[in-house]
Amino acid sequence: MPVLRLLPLTLLAPILFLAACSPTEYKVIGKTNNSPACQLSSSICVTTPVFRRVDYAKDEMLLTYDSQQPAEKADAVLKKYKLRAKRSDNLDSISTTLITAATNGQDPYDLVKSIKSSEKDVDASTSNFYTTSAFNRTDAQAYPLGLTGVQTVRQRTGGNGVVIGMIDTPIDITHTAFGPNVQRLNMIPAGNDSNQLHGTEVAGIIASKNPRIGIAPDAKLIAISAFSTNASNPDERSSNSGLVARALQLAMDQGVQILNLSFAGGSDPVVDKLVQAALRKGIIVVASAGNSGPGAAPAYPAAIPGVIAVTAVDKRESIFSRANRGNYIALSAPGVGVLTTAPRGAFQVSTGTSLATAHVTGVIALLKSLNPNFNPEVLNTTATDLGNPGRDSDYGYGLINTVRALNLP
Repeated sequence: MPVLRLLPLTLLAPILFLAACSPTEYKVIGKTNNSPACQLSSSICVTTPVFRRVDYAKDEMLLTYDSQQPAEKADAVLKKYKLRAKRSDNLDSISTTLITAATNGQDPYDLVKSIKSSEKDVDASTSNFYTTSAFNRTDAQAYPLGLTGVQTVRQRTGGNGVVIGMIDTPIDITHTAFGPNVQRLNMIPAGNDSNQLHGTEVAGIIASKNPRIGIAPDAKLIAISAFSTNASNPDERSSNSGLVARALQLAMDQGVQILNLSFAGGSDPVVDKLVQAALRKGIIVVASAGNSGPGAAPAYPAAIPGVIAVTAVDKRESIFSRANRGNYIALSAPGVGVLTTAPRGAFQVSTGTSLATAHVTGVIALLKSLNPNFNPEVLNTTATDLGNPGRDSDYGYGLINTVRALNLP
Protein backbone atom coordinates (compact mmCIF):
# COMPACT_ATOMS: atom_id res chain seq x y z
CA MET A 1 0.00 0.00 0.00
CA PRO A 2 1.21 3.40 -0.68
CA VAL A 3 3.34 4.30 2.20
CA LEU A 4 2.04 7.44 3.65
CA ARG A 5 4.84 9.22 5.24
CA LEU A 6 3.77 11.14 8.06
CA LEU A 7 5.47 14.26 7.41
CA PRO A 8 4.44 15.72 10.53
CA LEU A 9 4.83 19.01 9.40
CA THR A 10 6.39 20.15 12.51
CA LEU A 11 9.92 20.89 12.68
CA LEU A 12 10.76 18.89 15.57
CA ALA A 13 13.67 18.06 14.25
CA PRO A 14 11.24 18.94 11.56
CA ILE A 15 9.01 16.48 9.91
CA LEU A 16 8.11 16.98 11.47
CA PHE A 17 10.08 17.97 8.58
CA LEU A 18 10.10 14.49 8.63
CA ALA A 19 10.03 14.91 6.12
CA ALA A 20 12.84 14.99 4.46
CA CYS A 21 13.90 11.58 4.96
CA SER A 22 11.70 9.37 3.02
CA PRO A 23 12.19 5.71 2.45
CA THR A 24 12.65 6.50 -1.19
CA GLU A 25 15.03 4.31 -3.19
CA TYR A 26 15.89 4.02 -6.88
CA LYS A 27 15.79 0.97 -9.16
CA VAL A 28 17.77 0.50 -12.36
CA ILE A 29 15.25 -0.21 -15.13
CA GLY A 30 17.47 0.02 -18.20
CA LYS A 31 20.31 1.82 -19.91
CA THR A 32 20.53 4.76 -22.27
CA ASN A 33 22.99 6.18 -24.78
CA ASN A 34 21.28 9.54 -24.67
CA SER A 35 24.07 11.37 -22.87
CA PRO A 36 25.98 14.53 -23.86
CA ALA A 37 29.10 12.44 -24.55
CA CYS A 38 27.21 10.11 -26.90
CA GLN A 39 25.85 13.09 -28.77
CA LEU A 40 29.38 14.36 -29.34
CA SER A 41 31.10 11.17 -30.47
CA SER A 42 30.48 7.42 -30.50
CA SER A 43 34.09 6.88 -29.45
CA ILE A 44 33.51 8.45 -26.05
CA CYS A 45 29.94 7.26 -25.65
CA VAL A 46 29.27 5.34 -22.44
CA THR A 47 25.87 3.88 -21.66
CA THR A 48 24.35 5.15 -18.43
CA PRO A 49 21.70 3.48 -16.25
CA VAL A 50 18.10 4.67 -16.19
CA PHE A 51 16.55 4.81 -12.72
CA ARG A 52 12.99 4.71 -11.44
CA ARG A 53 12.12 6.15 -8.06
CA VAL A 54 10.80 3.51 -5.65
CA ASP A 55 8.58 5.51 -3.29
CA TYR A 56 6.25 2.64 -2.52
CA ALA A 57 6.32 -0.56 -0.46
CA LYS A 58 8.39 -3.15 -2.35
CA ASP A 59 6.53 -6.24 -1.13
CA GLU A 60 2.85 -5.31 -1.28
CA MET A 61 0.23 -3.55 -3.39
CA LEU A 62 -3.43 -2.53 -3.26
CA LEU A 63 -6.35 -3.93 -5.21
CA THR A 64 -9.70 -2.13 -5.22
CA TYR A 65 -13.08 -2.96 -6.68
CA ASP A 66 -16.71 -1.90 -6.40
CA SER A 67 -18.16 -3.36 -3.20
CA GLN A 68 -21.28 -4.42 -5.14
CA GLN A 69 -19.23 -6.79 -7.30
CA PRO A 70 -18.69 -10.42 -6.24
CA ALA A 71 -15.45 -11.08 -4.38
CA GLU A 72 -14.68 -13.89 -6.81
CA LYS A 73 -13.49 -11.35 -9.40
CA ALA A 74 -10.80 -10.10 -7.04
CA ASP A 75 -9.94 -13.67 -6.05
CA ALA A 76 -9.35 -14.47 -9.72
CA VAL A 77 -6.93 -11.54 -10.04
CA LEU A 78 -5.06 -12.61 -6.92
CA LYS A 79 -4.64 -16.10 -8.32
CA LYS A 80 -3.75 -14.97 -11.86
CA TYR A 81 -0.95 -12.67 -10.70
CA LYS A 82 0.28 -14.94 -7.88
CA LEU A 83 -0.65 -12.50 -5.12
CA ARG A 84 -1.58 -13.26 -1.52
CA ALA A 85 -4.35 -11.31 0.19
CA LYS A 86 -3.13 -9.99 3.54
CA ARG A 87 -6.36 -8.24 4.52
CA SER A 88 -9.61 -6.90 3.09
CA ASP A 89 -11.40 -3.71 4.17
CA ASN A 90 -14.64 -2.06 3.15
CA LEU A 91 -14.33 1.67 2.44
CA ASP A 92 -18.03 2.45 2.67
CA SER A 93 -17.70 6.15 1.95
CA ILE A 94 -16.53 5.38 -1.59
CA SER A 95 -18.34 2.01 -2.00
CA THR A 96 -15.03 0.26 -2.46
CA THR A 97 -13.41 -2.91 -1.16
CA LEU A 98 -9.68 -2.59 -0.54
CA ILE A 99 -7.41 -5.64 -0.58
CA THR A 100 -3.85 -5.36 0.69
CA ALA A 101 -1.87 -8.02 -1.15
CA ALA A 102 1.64 -9.43 -0.81
CA THR A 103 3.44 -9.54 -4.14
CA ASN A 104 5.61 -12.59 -3.35
CA GLY A 105 8.80 -10.96 -4.61
CA GLN A 106 7.30 -9.35 -7.72
CA ASP A 107 7.76 -5.62 -8.35
CA PRO A 108 4.45 -3.89 -7.45
CA TYR A 109 5.06 -1.21 -10.09
CA ASP A 110 5.13 -3.78 -12.89
CA LEU A 111 2.12 -5.63 -11.48
CA VAL A 112 0.07 -2.43 -11.37
CA LYS A 113 0.82 -1.74 -15.04
CA SER A 114 -0.22 -5.27 -16.01
CA ILE A 115 -3.42 -5.30 -14.00
CA LYS A 116 -4.50 -1.85 -15.14
CA SER A 117 -4.01 -2.79 -18.78
CA SER A 118 -5.64 -6.23 -18.58
CA GLU A 119 -8.34 -6.20 -15.90
CA LYS A 120 -11.66 -4.36 -16.14
CA ASP A 121 -13.31 -4.96 -12.78
CA VAL A 122 -10.35 -4.68 -10.40
CA ASP A 123 -8.01 -1.69 -10.12
CA ALA A 124 -4.48 -1.75 -8.73
CA SER A 125 -2.06 0.71 -7.18
CA THR A 126 1.26 0.67 -5.40
CA SER A 127 1.30 1.11 -1.63
CA ASN A 128 2.71 4.63 -1.59
CA PHE A 129 4.64 6.30 1.20
CA TYR A 130 3.50 9.23 3.33
CA THR A 131 5.54 11.05 5.95
CA THR A 132 4.83 13.48 8.74
CA SER A 133 5.92 17.09 8.54
CA ALA A 134 7.64 18.34 11.65
CA PHE A 135 11.05 18.83 13.19
CA ASN A 136 12.02 19.25 16.80
CA ARG A 137 14.51 21.00 18.98
CA THR A 138 15.50 23.39 16.23
CA ASP A 139 14.40 26.73 17.62
CA ALA A 140 14.20 27.76 21.24
CA GLN A 141 11.93 30.76 20.73
CA ALA A 142 8.26 30.24 21.43
CA TYR A 143 5.82 32.98 20.52
CA PRO A 144 2.32 33.80 21.69
CA LEU A 145 -0.94 32.60 20.26
CA GLY A 146 -1.84 36.26 19.93
CA LEU A 147 -0.16 36.27 16.52
CA THR A 148 -3.39 34.95 15.01
CA GLY A 149 -5.86 36.36 17.55
CA VAL A 150 -6.61 33.01 19.19
CA GLN A 151 -6.46 34.38 22.73
CA THR A 152 -9.19 36.92 21.98
CA VAL A 153 -11.60 34.39 20.48
CA ARG A 154 -10.86 31.82 23.17
CA GLN A 155 -12.43 34.17 25.70
CA ARG A 156 -15.75 33.24 24.08
CA THR A 157 -15.27 29.54 23.36
CA GLY A 158 -12.84 26.68 23.71
CA GLY A 159 -14.30 24.78 20.80
CA ASN A 160 -17.20 23.22 22.68
CA GLY A 161 -19.40 20.89 20.65
CA VAL A 162 -16.95 20.38 17.77
CA VAL A 163 -15.50 16.95 16.90
CA ILE A 164 -12.00 16.93 15.37
CA GLY A 165 -10.24 13.92 13.90
CA MET A 166 -6.49 13.64 13.34
CA ILE A 167 -4.50 10.89 11.61
CA ASP A 168 -0.95 10.73 12.87
CA THR A 169 1.38 8.71 15.06
CA PRO A 170 -0.03 7.49 18.39
CA ILE A 171 -0.25 10.15 21.09
CA ASP A 172 0.71 10.01 24.76
CA ILE A 173 -2.85 9.76 25.97
CA THR A 174 -1.68 9.96 29.60
CA HIS A 175 -0.20 13.46 29.19
CA THR A 176 -1.55 15.74 31.92
CA ALA A 177 -2.36 18.43 29.33
CA PHE A 178 -4.93 16.13 27.69
CA GLY A 179 -8.36 16.00 29.26
CA PRO A 180 -11.20 13.53 28.75
CA ASN A 181 -12.05 15.32 25.49
CA VAL A 182 -8.99 13.69 23.86
CA GLN A 183 -9.46 10.10 22.68
CA ARG A 184 -6.94 7.75 21.05
CA LEU A 185 -7.93 5.06 18.54
CA ASN A 186 -5.02 2.73 17.79
CA MET A 187 -4.65 1.16 14.36
CA ILE A 188 -1.02 0.38 15.21
CA PRO A 189 0.69 -0.28 18.58
CA ALA A 190 1.27 2.81 20.71
CA GLY A 191 4.97 2.04 20.91
CA ASN A 192 7.59 4.05 22.79
CA ASP A 193 8.09 7.77 23.35
CA SER A 194 9.69 8.24 19.94
CA ASN A 195 6.71 6.62 18.26
CA GLN A 196 4.32 8.94 20.10
CA LEU A 197 6.23 12.18 19.59
CA HIS A 198 4.77 13.67 16.42
CA GLY A 199 1.17 12.84 17.23
CA THR A 200 1.52 14.20 20.75
CA GLU A 201 2.91 17.46 19.38
CA VAL A 202 0.07 17.87 16.89
CA ALA A 203 -2.64 16.91 19.39
CA GLY A 204 -1.23 19.38 21.88
CA ILE A 205 -1.56 22.29 19.48
CA ILE A 206 -5.10 21.30 18.57
CA ALA A 207 -6.71 20.57 21.92
CA SER A 208 -4.43 20.43 24.97
CA LYS A 209 -5.58 22.15 28.15
CA ASN A 210 -2.33 24.10 28.50
CA PRO A 211 -3.38 27.73 27.83
CA ARG A 212 -0.11 28.54 26.04
CA ILE A 213 -0.46 25.63 23.65
CA GLY A 214 -3.94 24.28 22.97
CA ILE A 215 -6.01 26.25 20.46
CA ALA A 216 -9.37 24.54 21.08
CA PRO A 217 -9.08 22.89 24.52
CA ASP A 218 -12.78 22.06 24.82
CA ALA A 219 -13.25 20.45 21.40
CA LYS A 220 -13.44 16.66 21.21
CA LEU A 221 -10.31 15.26 19.56
CA ILE A 222 -10.21 11.73 18.13
CA ALA A 223 -6.56 10.86 17.51
CA ILE A 224 -6.25 7.93 15.10
CA SER A 225 -2.87 6.17 15.17
CA ALA A 226 -1.75 5.23 11.66
CA PHE A 227 1.91 6.37 11.43
CA SER A 228 4.92 4.84 13.12
CA THR A 229 8.58 5.68 13.64
CA ASN A 230 11.45 4.06 11.78
CA ALA A 231 13.51 2.35 14.49
CA SER A 232 16.76 3.10 12.64
CA ASN A 233 15.83 6.75 12.05
CA PRO A 234 13.59 8.22 14.81
CA ASP A 235 13.02 11.41 12.80
CA GLU A 236 11.33 9.41 10.03
CA ARG A 237 7.65 8.65 10.60
CA SER A 238 5.71 6.95 7.88
CA SER A 239 2.60 5.04 6.91
CA ASN A 240 1.16 3.59 3.73
CA SER A 241 -1.87 4.30 1.63
CA GLY A 242 -3.79 1.24 2.75
CA LEU A 243 -3.42 2.13 6.41
CA VAL A 244 -4.21 5.79 5.81
CA ALA A 245 -7.27 4.83 3.75
CA ARG A 246 -8.63 2.76 6.63
CA ALA A 247 -7.92 5.62 9.05
CA LEU A 248 -9.83 8.06 6.84
CA GLN A 249 -12.82 5.74 6.74
CA LEU A 250 -12.67 5.32 10.52
CA ALA A 251 -12.59 9.10 11.00
CA MET A 252 -15.71 9.48 8.87
CA ASP A 253 -17.41 6.67 10.78
CA GLN A 254 -16.67 8.58 14.00
CA GLY A 255 -18.57 11.61 12.74
CA VAL A 256 -15.69 14.11 12.77
CA GLN A 257 -16.45 17.63 11.54
CA ILE A 258 -12.83 18.70 10.99
CA LEU A 259 -9.98 16.44 9.88
CA ASN A 260 -6.32 17.27 10.57
CA LEU A 261 -3.84 15.58 8.22
CA SER A 262 -0.32 16.62 9.25
CA PHE A 263 1.43 14.37 6.75
CA ALA A 264 2.42 14.45 3.10
CA GLY A 265 3.13 12.20 0.15
CA GLY A 266 2.25 11.84 -3.49
CA SER A 267 -1.17 11.61 -5.08
CA ASP A 268 -2.75 8.23 -4.34
CA PRO A 269 -5.92 6.95 -6.06
CA VAL A 270 -7.50 5.40 -2.96
CA VAL A 271 -6.51 8.02 -0.39
CA ASP A 272 -7.45 10.89 -2.71
CA LYS A 273 -10.93 9.40 -3.25
CA LEU A 274 -11.50 9.07 0.48
CA VAL A 275 -10.42 12.65 1.14
CA GLN A 276 -12.80 13.82 -1.58
CA ALA A 277 -15.55 11.73 0.02
CA ALA A 278 -14.89 13.46 3.34
CA LEU A 279 -15.18 16.85 1.65
CA ARG A 280 -18.49 15.83 0.07
CA LYS A 281 -19.78 14.90 3.51
CA GLY A 282 -19.09 18.47 4.64
CA ILE A 283 -15.99 17.61 6.68
CA ILE A 284 -13.42 20.42 6.71
CA VAL A 285 -10.06 18.88 5.78
CA VAL A 286 -6.85 20.67 6.80
CA ALA A 287 -3.47 19.31 5.62
CA SER A 288 0.22 20.16 5.76
CA ALA A 289 1.78 21.91 2.78
CA GLY A 290 4.96 19.86 3.31
CA ASN A 291 8.52 20.36 4.56
CA SER A 292 10.44 19.33 1.47
CA GLY A 293 11.57 22.80 0.41
CA PRO A 294 10.74 25.42 -2.23
CA GLY A 295 11.47 23.15 -5.19
CA ALA A 296 9.41 20.18 -4.05
CA ALA A 297 6.43 18.80 -5.93
CA PRO A 298 2.95 19.51 -4.52
CA ALA A 299 2.26 17.53 -1.36
CA TYR A 300 -0.84 15.37 -1.03
CA PRO A 301 -3.43 15.32 0.41
CA ALA A 302 -2.88 19.10 0.79
CA ALA A 303 -2.94 19.64 -2.98
CA ILE A 304 -6.37 18.02 -3.43
CA PRO A 305 -8.91 20.72 -4.41
CA GLY A 306 -11.05 21.68 -1.44
CA VAL A 307 -8.44 20.75 1.16
CA ILE A 308 -7.03 23.65 3.19
CA ALA A 309 -3.25 23.47 2.64
CA VAL A 310 -1.29 25.15 5.44
CA THR A 311 2.28 26.42 5.49
CA ALA A 312 4.33 27.64 8.46
CA VAL A 313 5.65 31.06 9.46
CA ASP A 314 7.80 32.24 12.35
CA LYS A 315 7.08 34.93 14.93
CA ARG A 316 8.20 37.60 12.44
CA GLU A 317 5.65 36.27 9.94
CA SER A 318 8.42 35.00 7.64
CA ILE A 319 7.97 31.74 5.74
CA PHE A 320 9.55 28.59 7.14
CA SER A 321 12.58 28.04 4.89
CA ARG A 322 11.93 24.33 4.37
CA ALA A 323 8.24 24.63 3.58
CA ASN A 324 6.92 23.58 0.20
CA ARG A 325 5.77 26.30 -2.17
CA GLY A 326 2.96 26.18 -4.71
CA ASN A 327 -0.38 27.53 -5.87
CA TYR A 328 -2.19 24.92 -3.77
CA ILE A 329 -1.17 26.58 -0.49
CA ALA A 330 -4.10 28.38 1.12
CA LEU A 331 -3.10 29.71 4.53
CA SER A 332 -0.14 30.42 6.80
CA ALA A 333 0.02 29.83 10.55
CA PRO A 334 2.61 29.74 13.35
CA GLY A 335 4.84 26.73 12.91
CA VAL A 336 8.45 27.73 13.67
CA GLY A 337 9.72 27.44 17.24
CA VAL A 338 6.31 26.57 18.68
CA LEU A 339 5.88 25.30 22.24
CA THR A 340 3.87 22.09 22.38
CA THR A 341 3.34 18.84 24.26
CA ALA A 342 5.70 15.84 24.17
CA PRO A 343 5.52 12.28 25.54
CA ARG A 344 5.93 11.50 29.26
CA GLY A 345 4.12 14.66 30.27
CA ALA A 346 6.86 16.84 28.79
CA PHE A 347 6.83 19.97 26.65
CA GLN A 348 9.19 21.08 23.91
CA VAL A 349 9.68 23.57 21.12
CA SER A 350 9.16 22.23 17.59
CA THR A 351 8.92 23.42 13.99
CA GLY A 352 7.16 22.35 10.80
CA THR A 353 4.06 22.69 8.67
CA SER A 354 2.44 19.96 10.77
CA LEU A 355 2.21 22.34 13.72
CA ALA A 356 0.88 25.15 11.56
CA THR A 357 -1.78 22.78 10.25
CA ALA A 358 -2.82 21.90 13.80
CA HIS A 359 -3.08 25.62 14.60
CA VAL A 360 -5.50 26.20 11.71
CA THR A 361 -7.53 23.13 12.69
CA GLY A 362 -7.91 24.50 16.20
CA VAL A 363 -8.93 27.93 14.94
CA ILE A 364 -11.62 26.40 12.72
CA ALA A 365 -12.94 24.49 15.74
CA LEU A 366 -13.25 27.75 17.71
CA LEU A 367 -15.11 29.49 14.90
CA LYS A 368 -17.33 26.48 14.19
CA SER A 369 -18.21 26.29 17.88
CA LEU A 370 -19.60 29.82 17.71
CA ASN A 371 -21.21 29.27 14.30
CA PRO A 372 -22.09 25.66 13.35
CA ASN A 373 -22.54 26.80 9.74
CA PHE A 374 -19.09 28.39 9.60
CA ASN A 375 -17.73 28.50 6.03
CA PRO A 376 -13.93 28.05 5.98
CA GLU A 377 -13.71 30.16 2.81
CA VAL A 378 -13.98 33.10 5.21
CA LEU A 379 -10.44 32.37 6.34
CA ASN A 380 -9.12 33.21 2.88
CA THR A 381 -10.80 36.60 2.66
CA THR A 382 -9.87 37.63 6.20
CA ALA A 383 -6.24 36.42 6.27
CA THR A 384 -3.49 38.96 6.85
CA ASP A 385 -1.80 39.29 3.46
CA LEU A 386 1.89 38.37 3.51
CA GLY A 387 4.49 38.29 0.76
CA ASN A 388 3.40 39.48 -2.67
CA PRO A 389 -0.01 41.23 -2.78
CA GLY A 390 -2.87 38.75 -3.02
CA ARG A 391 -2.58 34.99 -2.95
CA ASP A 392 0.94 33.73 -3.64
CA SER A 393 2.78 30.42 -3.72
CA ASP A 394 4.67 31.08 -0.47
CA TYR A 395 2.00 32.25 1.99
CA GLY A 396 -1.25 31.43 0.19
CA TYR A 397 -3.85 34.03 1.14
CA GLY A 398 -1.74 34.95 4.16
CA LEU A 399 -1.64 34.52 7.93
CA ILE A 400 -4.86 33.19 9.42
CA ASN A 401 -6.64 35.98 11.32
CA THR A 402 -9.08 34.55 13.86
CA VAL A 403 -10.56 37.85 15.01
CA ARG A 404 -11.28 39.11 11.49
CA ALA A 405 -12.87 35.78 10.59
CA LEU A 406 -15.08 35.94 13.66
CA ASN A 407 -16.18 39.51 13.02
CA LEU A 408 -16.87 39.20 9.33
CA PRO A 409 -20.57 40.16 8.86
